[in-house]
Formats: sequence, structure tokens, C-alpha cells
Amino acid sequence: MQGKTSHTIQRQRLRKLVTIPMLSAIAFLLYYLEFHVPLMPTFLKLDFSTVPAIIGGLVFGPAAGVLIEVLKNGLHLLLKNTDGFIIGEIANTLAGGSFVFLAVYTQRLYKNKVGFVLGLSAGTLVMTVIMAMANYFLLLPFYAVLYSISIEQLLQMFHMESLWSMILLGIVPFNIIKGVLLSLIAYPVFVKMSARLGLLVTNPASPSKPVIS
Repeated sequence: MQGKTSHTIQRQRLRKLVTIPMLSAIAFLLYYLEFHVPLMPTFLKLDFSTVPAIIGGLVFGPAAGVLIEVLKNGLHLLLKNTDGFIIGEIANTLAGGSFVFLAVYTQRLYKNKVGFVLGLSAGTLVMTVIMAMANYFLLLPFYAVLYSISIEQLLQMFHMESLWSMILLGIVPFNIIKGVLLSLIAYPVFVKMSARLGLLVTNPASPSKPVIS
């Protein structure tokens, strides 16, 4: 019995070792399909490369989903980034990682469809707040330094009066739109995966303690 259990654990580890890099590669390829959102600042581009991270998170846990985001952006930095700057990769990792972690963690907490919807909503909210703070304190000032321009010049480029106006009129609505679109894709994927992976409980009692793996 012990040998059989050991074999099962090894097989699960091998599955995880193979699946996470594969999902990271798929996410990297989806990253190529980024596009501009009308009426948003031009440096904000939308993509759906977070979807494989959500799938990986649902299968292996929220930490695995965040890892896929990190690996995806690492590949993007090495293979696609042409200017050598890492602002885009940092932003994408922060946004995708926070969204995936909250969505998967909450689903594992409640183990039902409502829990996943709550997780997607929480992920959208937290992602929006994190990206607003990150852009104000880190990303936009870093962007100005790397391109050797002042914050005032940066604001003039996008016809904004202040950093907060850029964040409230650009960053915040962009991340809300991104979270909603990701949720609309992730939910039907979750429904199709749930029966096979046992992501739902038919008669949930109190929320069980989640496992962050």
C-alpha cells in the first residue's frame, strides 16, 4: 500500500512538473495576441495569457497559478522583449498573479460555483487596487526614468493633468475591463473542468481550510 501511495505521489509530481511549464508556454504564446483597448492610454494592452494560469491554479493550487504567470513573463522578457526594459513584465505579473491567486484561493475555500464567482470578483477588485498603487508609486515613475523624461512630460504625452488622473481615467477602468473579460472566459472553463477535477462539493457545509500548494 505504501509503495502504491509513493508511486501515486511521484506520478502527481511528474504531472505537475510537465503541466506547469506547458501552460506557461501556452500563456507566453497567448501574450503575442495583445491588443489596445479603445480610449485607453496606448501603453495599456489587453491579452488573455492569464487564462492558462487560472487553469493551472484550479488544478494545482493558487501558488502554481502565480508561478505560471512568473514563468510566462520570464519567457516574454527573454524571447520577446526588445528594449530590455521590464516594466511590462512586472505589471503583467502583478496583475495576473493577484487575479489568479484570489480567484483560485476563494474557489478552494468554498468549493462551489458561487465561490469561484466571488473569487473572480475579488481578483478583479484586488488587481485593480494593486495596479493603481503600483503605477502611482513604481511603474509610471520607473517608466519616466527609463525613457529619460519627467513625470510632467509623461503626463503631457497622454494629455493628463496628474498621475492620479491617469490612474483613475486609464489604469483603473482598464483593469476592471480586463478582470471582467478574464472572468467571462474563466467561468465556463471552470464549469467544464469542475466535474473532472472535483472542484465542486454537492452539499457544502462550512468552508474548509484551503490548501495553498
